[in-house]
Amino acid sequence: MNEDFDKFEQEVQIHLYSRLAKLVAVIGFLVGMGLVFIAYSEPNKPIVADVEVKVKGLVCSICGYGLVKLFRKDIVVINATVDIKKNLLLLDFFESKDGVVHYIKNDRIIKMVKDSGYEVESIKRLDK
Repeated sequence: MNEDFDKFEQEVQIHLYSRLAKLVAVIGFLVGMGLVFIAYSEPNKPIVADVEVKVKGLVCSICGYGLVKLFRKDIVVINATVDIKKNLLLLDFFESKDGVVHYIKNDRIIKMVKDSGYEVESIKRLDK
């Protein structure tokens, strides 16, 4: 009987260590991803934005990373970044040689933000 209990106790310990190892791996992954998302929330160098989009619900760097990634896929978006503290998505659009900025229409910006699960509070075109 004592032998069965020892075997059971050993199996429980193995199971607990296995779960602990998985938990440590998950925590390590989340910390690593958090560092990546923090890097995207505070740009190394500010961009000269053409448009400021005030986004309701933009409260963390993970939220911002998804929006930045989405907008950077658009051919006319040269750069995109977020200012989490001000809930802003900043967009820099392609400018042709003659100085014409190729903006995305407001309706499309609103749709892209909405499809990402957020709401646009305002869109402000910035004059350079």
